[in-house]
Amino acid sequence: MKLYGNRGGAYAPSPRDRRPRKRRLSGVQRGSLLLLASLFILVGTVAAIYRDFVKPVQLKTPQLPPSAGVGEKSDTSSFTPPTTIEIETEIDASTGQEVEVEVEVPASHKEGFYNILICGTDDSGSCTDTIMIARLDVNDHSLALLSVPRDTLIYGNYTIPKINSVYGAAGGGAEGVEALAAKLAETLGFQVDGYVLVKLEAFIELVDLVDGVEFDVPERLYYADPSQDLYIDLQPGLQTLNGIQAMGLVRYRGYDMADIARTGVQQDFVRNLAKKYLSLTTLAKVGELAALLQENVVTDLTLGNMVYFGQELLKCDFDQMITHTLEGEGQAYVNGQDCYALYPEAMLEVVNAYFNPYDAEITLDNVTVRTKSSLG
Repeated sequence: MKLYGNRGGAYAPSPRDRRPRKRRLSGVQRGSLLLLASLFILVGTVAAIYRDFVKPVQLKTPQLPPSAGVGEKSDTSSFTPPTTIEIETEIDASTGQEVEVEVEVPASHKEGFYNILICGTDDSGSCTDTIMIARLDVNDHSLALLSVPRDTLIYGNYTIPKINSVYGAAGGGAEGVEALAAKLAETLGFQVDGYVLVKLEAFIELVDLVDGVEFDVPERLYYADPSQDLYIDLQPGLQTLNGIQAMGLVRYRGYDMADIARTGVQQDFVRNLAKKYLSLTTLAKVGELAALLQENVVTDLTLGNMVYFGQELLKCDFDQMITHTLEGEGQAYVNGQDCYALYPEAMLEVVNAYFNPYDAEITLDNVTVRTKSSLG
């Protein structure tokens, strides 16, 4: 006897009622999911901006001077890059047949290989008292530093025929640094990929910003020149130099080897200063550093370029950095000025070993060097 009219009993659920009920998210759960989605979007956006913002400088493609041919130099003093020969196919106008011809093209620039010009002005602001080229290879994270003596003898219509006068003769500022970079390309056989010029006052502040730099002063340094308001008084030995003391160190020229010895001291100090700036304790001052550089540095590098190079430099061992000063001889007198004449062959040996950014060797055909013998 059926009391309730169905097999499952009075309260047996229907098939539709047997499906699991959907649980609604609580307000906290919905908020957490929205927050998580927002974070994913934010991270993706930041990553995209970072990818587009933080990047290396665009490598320059060297161009042949208009009048230069295979094995020839331009009639004018200008940069003549090394070249390679490529075989191309052309149609012979007289026969209509395909023929292979040799075509001279500029050598390619190595990927991940960067040369950056670093220079500093003297107290007058019209001469580049320090001229260096820093090379970074991001493929193996190796570093090299090349010092160009400030009294290097050059060609050109200059009252003072020294390379440190090029900046001021071109009017200083960005135009002055670009003129200096062009003269260096003409002299060394390669173009730099960027430049940074630091004013003398900014150098002092750069050292003070990191609370000084530890350095082993090589000997007793003393010099006084009231006309320049320049006073250098340092005892030998390991010590922490403040900005004023560091400025005196890198400007001192009273060594037996004068400016050549000074460039070695400058290279060692730059090494220590870079290591201090790339330490974890100093990275917290990146905001102050950016403000200082914005006001006192002339550069064609973007902030994104600087961040990129900063990241790569963190992977480098500065204790393994290779340093060189261009070899030459003094007592090369022009217009009553005692200049420093480079040795072209010795220069090319160093350039090709450590600084050549091209996939072809730089030769004497690619450089314009004013030697002592050219003075008669």
